[in-house]
Amino acid sequence: MRGLRVKHPVLGEGKIIDTRLQGYECLVQFATGLTIWVKRRQLVFLDSPPEENYHAKPLKPIFSFPSFKTLVKGGREVIEAFRAGIVPANWIKSWTVGRARELAEIKSWLHDQTSGTLVIKGEYGAGKTHLIEYLYHQAKELNYAVARVSIDPFSTQLAFPKRIYRELIQSLRVPHEEKTLNFRESLVILAQKDVLSDHKILGPFLKVLKEERVTTSMWHWIEGFENLFKDFGVLYDHTTAANIYCYILSGLSRALVECFDVKGLVLLFDETEVSRIYRYTYEWQRGINFLKGLVLVANDEPELIEERVIKGENYYQGEQTGLVYSGYRKLPYIYQLPTYLKVAFAVTPDFSLEKMMTEYNIYTLELEPLEPQYLEHFFYRFVELYYQVYRLKLTSKEKKEIFSFIREYASISTRLFIKAMVECLDFKRFYPGVNLKRLAEEVG
Repeated sequence: MRGLRVKHPVLGEGKIIDTRLQGYECLVQFATGLTIWVKRRQLVFLDSPPEENYHAKPLKPIFSFPSFKTLVKGGREVIEAFRAGIVPANWIKSWTVGRARELAEIKSWLHDQTSGTLVIKGEYGAGKTHLIEYLYHQAKELNYAVARVSIDPFSTQLAFPKRIYRELIQSLRVPHEEKTLNFRESLVILAQKDVLSDHKILGPFLKVLKEERVTTSMWHWIEGFENLFKDFGVLYDHTTAANIYCYILSGLSRALVECFDVKGLVLLFDETEVSRIYRYTYEWQRGINFLKGLVLVANDEPELIEERVIKGENYYQGEQTGLVYSGYRKLPYIYQLPTYLKVAFAVTPDFSLEKMMTEYNIYTLELEPLEPQYLEHFFYRFVELYYQVYRLKLTSKEKKEIFSFIREYASISTRLFIKAMVECLDFKRFYPGVNLKRLAEEVG
């Protein structure tokens, strides 16, 4: 594509002088003298671009795929996950294609100690959950402790921080000496290290844990489950309790770094935009307050250590940050600096978290639709796997017809494309003589 004349809707006409990310971005020298990288999809070609033959040479996958002998062992697991439009967690890297730019930015964010917050933005079905899953595995590989939660308007609402905390604690995984520890296993080791002795919540718990006096009720208490134990104070399930759980998580993150030699704690939030489903307006406000608190904690805002808590008209709040504090336990949002905490949120484009907090360093990653060649590469690889599992033989013509039939679903969402792909192969397996396109026209 080098040398081709193009036009940008804002920057005007120019000439392509280089490409990167397998042609996803073009370096354009514009007539104004400006030379800048722009996305190829933003350009109108004034010269005819060379025809792209997707089969001329095989695309290099982003990762080295495991052998088919290995893949087939989990083949049915992969197929059943694809049937729901998702990629199974155990095979996340084996089935990630066409996201070189996004994966590079995720790695960059994990290595960037100046940014504590990442927002992954994309339409429904664009692959946000897939990237959250990738981020989960990548963080562990880079020696981060990691925990995740999927926001649900009924069970894990952002407006109720204790419920989010409970899910995060249940999913916590900590790399340690070639093993992966859960929350309880991690605290057992921390108890022997004499850390967090001045932490108002974790300190008393670790003390009795070291003395081997912890009961089941105590474990349920520190894990955020409802019970009657309150010797170390009540962990409130109030919308105003964000400070309590940010305080616990920031203390835990710091202790894990000190005792396990991990880089920090990464918290992953999927389906964040569903927090807009609420019963009362104040629940929306409290949910945003919790998000803001997490962002400030991850950004190591020093004001959160010693800011004065004042009584407002309806609740207690921080004098500098305006964050809501529990009136029963006015603990600071941050235990100590630095927190070594990172948070990532997956949201739809209309949930503009970064616009709500323009003064903070939030790293935004916007998902673009997968390019056709990557969809095709993904499809043909899946056809091969499907054959290995079910021995479904398709001619080259049948494969092309199926791909042509399902490709239009990709314009709606990648998830729909994947589901359609599985359903078409299932149909061919059970009804080999029926024409898919004709059937669709009759049903439609």
